[in-house]
Amino acid sequence: MGSILEFNDTLKIGSEFLPKEIEEGKEYSFKLKDRRIFHLHPVRVFLVEEKDGKWNYIGHAQIIEQTIDALNNTTSGRFIVSKLYSKEYVEIVNRNEPPTGKEYVK
Repeated sequence: MGSILEFNDTLKIGSEFLPKEIEEGKEYSFKLKDRRIFHLHPVRVFLVEEKDGKWNYIGHAQIIEQTIDALNNTTSGRFIVSKLYSKEYVEIVNRNEPPTGKEYVK
């Protein structure tokens, strides 16, 4: 029997669920469909905003709490933004790191 858990080093959140202004050091919550396991604090995960199916890398986050709801097939939790990328670095990362076809370029 196989596992239906997905292991992630990237917290990808739709832009509609992120505040307009993300701040380093602040705590935020998330809720995603499907069951996932993230690296927990103090290990970083990449923080990515999904915009129209494209990946916009924002920085790093540390997951401080996560809950997997097997009945509703969701994962939720809280994270702290540990690092925000500069605009120049975002342009480089967005061209080079996302899966092919998911590159967010302004």
